[in-house]
Amino acid sequence: MCIPLRRFLGVVLGILALFGPLSAKSQAQFLAPLGLGLNPYVNPMFGVGAVGGMNATATFQVSGWGGLGGFSGDGGFDGLGYGNLMPGGYGGYGGFGDGVAGNALAGAAYGYGWGLGNVQWMMNPYQGYLQGAADITRANAQYYQTLQQAKLTRQEAIRSSLETRRAMIEEAEWERAHMPDPEKIRQRTLERELTTARASPPPTDIWSGRALNALLRHLVAQIGDGAKGPRIPLSEDVAKHINVKTGDSIGNVALLKNKGDLDWPEALQGSAFKDSREQINSLMQRAYKSVDSGNNPDPATLNDLQAQYRKLSELLRNNVSELKPDEYIEAKRYLNEVNQTIRGLQDPNVVHQFSDDWKPKKARSVAELVQHMREKGLLFGPASEPDQAAYMALYHALAAFDAGMTRVAGLRGNSEGENK
Repeated sequence: MCIPLRRFLGVVLGILALFGPLSAKSQAQFLAPLGLGLNPYVNPMFGVGAVGGMNATATFQVSGWGGLGGFSGDGGFDGLGYGNLMPGGYGGYGGFGDGVAGNALAGAAYGYGWGLGNVQWMMNPYQGYLQGAADITRANAQYYQTLQQAKLTRQEAIRSSLETRRAMIEEAEWERAHMPDPEKIRQRTLERELTTARASPPPTDIWSGRALNALLRHLVAQIGDGAKGPRIPLSEDVAKHINVKTGDSIGNVALLKNKGDLDWPEALQGSAFKDSREQINSLMQRAYKSVDSGNNPDPATLNDLQAQYRKLSELLRNNVSELKPDEYIEAKRYLNEVNQTIRGLQDPNVVHQFSDDWKPKKARSVAELVQHMREKGLLFGPASEPDQAAYMALYHALAAFDAGMTRVAGLRGNSEGENK
């Protein structure tokens, strides 16, 4: 039985070898009478694989348009059928041809295509040309797409830069709008000073004139608006100890009230300070005579005063171990007043401070004092040690006048509201 089978297979292989070079259409026309019609998806590069393992037993069947099953065994035909254009597989035992889809099954694997074993697909010239043209078209499209994406990225960068600049301008405008106004800060400072002056300020604020000037500014503004306060009497002795200055004055000439004779504290009356002390007394009397006659002190006198002040301050530091703590503090405070007097003598308006034009001696009430200070544009200067008691009395008089003016203004506002 094996011999007729081998003969039949040889005939079939011969027929396939003859029809191999023919076109697919010729092969289909030739094989149609034999019932071996080709699948429409035929491989034009048909080839026959090597034959091996011919001694094994195999079965095959041809059914309609189906393919030819391969031999089973270690090295038989494998995947010899008209099927889809895919590589053929190497079958195992029990291979058979499938006549339904034109697939050759070998063992548990399917063999596809024309060849025995693996078959490499070869491209025809037309498909290669079309595929090359498609690649060029795709590359051109990718090129223009890349250009457009780069342009879009650049526009995004420009837009982001503009948005950043706009944000910076808006931030600067916001900061300017919320920046503290210097005038508002000044007004709040004045309000705090007035509140402090009304609530029993420390004596140092009174003696320096700070609390008195805070009340004075408020009272001057109230009188300028037409407000009137109660009559608070002011003694002549208090008015005599009031020191006045202009707003830009940097010193105080209260020590010159006694015609330039300085009342030195006991700590500075020692022999170690005698020369400098006498030199300062002589220079102060000379300066007082100048301002009392209506002339500002000459620069030589002022320079000598500064030199003697520095010399006396140095002597005080060198003799600090010889003094008690309270004596040193008293001497240091008096030297500070001497320094303030020297600075006051450098003021171009120092002559007016000794004239009756600025002195509020004629004021007999707080209202008259405030009016005088308002008309002359004056402020209260610092108090010397003999003036401190008068400054305390002056503060209480100003505070009482301010409180009375507030009550009068409140009553006047209520009466005006009732009249309406």
